Amino acid sequence: MRVHPVLLYYANIVGYIRLALIGISVVCFIDSSPRLFVLTYALNAILDAVDGKLARKYNQISYFGSWFDVVLDNVGRSLLWCFVAPRIGTFVSCIEWLTFVCTHQNGARWKEEFGTAPNFAKQVMANGYKTPIGVVVIAGIHVLPIFYYGHLHGIDKLLFLPSIVSTAVLATLTAGRVYGMCVEFWVIKRHITQLINTSTPDIQ
Repeated sequence: MRVHPVLLYYANIVGYIRLALIGISVVCFIDSSPRLFVLTYALNAILDAVDGKLARKYNQISYFGSWFDVVLDNVGRSLLWCFVAPRIGTFVSCIEWLTFVCTHQNGARWKEEFGTAPNFAKQVMANGYKTPIGVVVIAGIHVLPIFYYGHLHGIDKLLFLPSIVSTAVLATLTAGRVYGMCVEFWVIKRHITQLINTSTPDIQ
C-alpha cells in the first residue's frame, strides 16, 4: 500500500516520535517512576517546538500536520492532568478539547478569526504569542501540569529551586492557565453563537 507523502513529512515523523514518548511517559507513571515520567514528557514538549520549525524550513506545512500537532498536545496534557489532578484535570481537559473542536472546524486558519476577539484575547494571540501575557498564558497551558507534577514529587528541589521561587513559578503558571481558560471560554461562546445564528438548510 502506497503511503501518502504528507504522512512522511519531517514534522509529522517528529509527531510520531512524540506519540511514542507520550506512551512511554504513561508507562513510567504507572510504574511510579516520576523522574522518567518527567524526562519523557519533557522530551515530548521539546519536540513540540521542533516540528513547526521543520515544517516551515522544508515547506511541508499541511492541514494534517496542523491538526496532528494540536491533537498530540491535547492528548499529552489530558493524560497528564488526569494523572496529576483527576478532579480539576478532567475539567481542564474537557475545556481544551471543546476549544479544539471550536477552532479547528476552520482548519489551519483558525487563528485568523481572532481579529474580532475582545482585547484580552487579542493580547494573547498578538505577534504569535510573543508578548508578555502570551508567553505566560502558553507557559500556563503547557508547563503548569508537568511543573505541578514535579513539585508534588520534589523534582523541583533536584533542580535546586528555592521554595519561594518554586511557589512563585507555580503561581505565575496558574495565573497564566486561568487567563488562557478565559480565552477558551470566549472561543467556545463565540462558536456556539455562530451555530445558533447560522440558518439551517430546509429538510425535505
